[in-house]
Amino acid sequence: MKTVIRTIIIMLVGLGILAGAGFWGYKSLTATDEQQISKAAEEADDKLEQGENTVAPTSDVDVETVGLSEGEFQVKLHQMTHQKIKATEKRGAIQMTEARIEEMQKILYANKDAYKNYDFYEQSLAAWKEGDFSNAVSVHNTIWEWHNGTVGRATGLLSAEEEAAYVESQF
Repeated sequence: MKTVIRTIIIMLVGLGILAGAGFWGYKSLTATDEQQISKAAEEADDKLEQGENTVAPTSDVDVETVGLSEGEFQVKLHQMTHQKIKATEKRGAIQMTEARIEEMQKILYANKDAYKNYDFYEQSLAAWKEGDFSNAVSVHNTIWEWHNGTVGRATGLLSAEEEAAYVESQF
């Protein structure tokens, strides 16, 4: 009986090690959210530099996005707000830096005709670019609602000290 239990324990430990190694390998081989934004911003920059004309969306035409789909863009923007807002739970974090805001603006501008909520994103990012993050709760909760969020609604802005602690722990 002891041999059977020992064998089961060894197998479970081995499976746990394999699962952990597989997860670590997957994470190390896939791009981080921040790397994905940078790559998408490069694609957007190329499109903007080329001055490619876009077609305004109609019911018959799907406009191809550059860099990030609108849903992906929303998730990245949402994760950026986590640095600024209070919530019981936060899934994912992207550091909100001036460079990151500029990258998101490039992606946005390259997708002007493709993103249905373009004006919302433009106003949000323009305020952030000017150093005004007072809209972070609204931006977070709007996107959270669009994605049918159930946990982690923003309840307010972090203090400067709370934000510094969050940045230290996440980045």
